[in-house]
Amino acid sequence: MPNPKFLDAEVISASISMLDLVEPLKEAMIAITQAAATHPPRFAAPLNAAGRIGVMYGSLTNPPIHGAKILSLFPEAPALGLSSHQGFVTLFDSTDGSPLAICDADRITAMRTAMTSMVATRCLARPNPKIITICGAGEQAEWHIRASLLCFEHAEIRLWARNPVAASALRDKFAQDIGQISVIPDLKQAISGTDVIHTTTAAKEAFLPGAFLQAGQHVNLVGASLADSREIDDEGVARVSMFTDSLESASREAGELLGATRTGAISADYPVFELGQALTHNGVGRKFDLEITAYKSHGLIVQDLITAYEVYKRNI
Repeated sequence: MPNPKFLDAEVISASISMLDLVEPLKEAMIAITQAAATHPPRFAAPLNAAGRIGVMYGSLTNPPIHGAKILSLFPEAPALGLSSHQGFVTLFDSTDGSPLAICDADRITAMRTAMTSMVATRCLARPNPKIITICGAGEQAEWHIRASLLCFEHAEIRLWARNPVAASALRDKFAQDIGQISVIPDLKQAISGTDVIHTTTAAKEAFLPGAFLQAGQHVNLVGASLADSREIDDEGVARVSMFTDSLESASREAGELLGATRTGAISADYPVFELGQALTHNGVGRKFDLEITAYKSHGLIVQDLITAYEVYKRNI
């Protein structure tokens, strides 16, 4: 059996710029819509009171790759200086089944999640956002700052978190860009006048009121990826034009949509489109300047696989 490459976080970051992931991630999202990729339901099993083990697996037709992500899911691990999601992405060649690489899942996940938000923003938000608000102060908030600075280098970035001290500490990590980044403790003020909102929290209950949203804004709902979690309330769901990475995943895991349907805030025929549909420019996407759009992220294995593949190619 061929020996797979072992690609740790340091190698991954040294091998590739996040900007290099824009086109591959776009193609992966289109592949989902065109049924050229598989992503069966993920599952997790409890280990003990501290955490669970999680598994995601799937494939892409072009490039012909398949693989799995195996994770330890320990919510309190960040207090120990560790990620809450620790594990590996395993990558295989689908032409002959050979293993290609074993990659640090934390770094792969951080990069692909933030950059898929950028793909959604470029596709669905109004062009050239001037102000970007990031809700949260954890790992994904940090990577969304990195990605926003790369993709929208002149934008003002606002940080809001339930813990303003944590938000300030996160801002201080970006000393070179600190003039672009401000901490705003009041959520309504942080959102007022912004062009793009990234929600990157661990919230179980909605914290973002739909009443705060303003015409023309775009929201990336990133932090809550399970059926029992949500970041935006029913009014917000009802106000936005909703897009997602996978309709099949959304039907099972989109807590915002499931909750709003249960309460009657949205009807059974509430329209939801896949990001891949909008990326193919087939008439699906932002329809007018004052429309409020939202992208519901679940985080799909195909995003991990294509990111791992791009890193692998640079390390052959």
